[in-house]
Amino acid sequence: MGATDFIELRPLTDDAPPEVGERVTCYLDNIGMIEGVVLYGQPGGFALQIMTNPERRSRIEARLAWLRSAGDRDDQRKASRIVPIYRDVRVALLGARIADAIVADLSMTGAALLLDERPVVGATVTVGKRYATVVRHTPEGVGVAFRMPFGPLTFNERVIL
Repeated sequence: MGATDFIELRPLTDDAPPEVGERVTCYLDNIGMIEGVVLYGQPGGFALQIMTNPERRSRIEARLAWLRSAGDRDDQRKASRIVPIYRDVRVALLGARIADAIVADLSMTGAALLLDERPVVGATVTVGKRYATVVRHTPEGVGVAFRMPFGPLTFNERVIL
């Protein structure tokens, strides 16, 4: 998503779409709130130029990328996911090797990590300060399950692994 990025949306009601140039706020499942300006209307929808800071834009991009990749497979994960603000994390692998990773998304029970190395499924790793088990490989990295899940009071977008 660059400076001229936009999303085409279809309203859930039969009301006329908003006017060109109008500032709107949309709440999208699995993404959250998106603010922007209407670029153009079309039958059954409109295009929205996203207006947000680079940090939020990066989190939206990550979530959209994950949703696109998840569309082709059955998602067997039970816990809802977020994209944390602090996405960079160090992963301790077998043999005291350290790898840099990016958290693609996070739940109370695990995480999807963008990681060049692929530890074997079943391997124990340390993600930040959390012990985890590799539960799956993805084209971009691995999925891990935490040995000790987050509690509801400590789990939010500002969590640091």
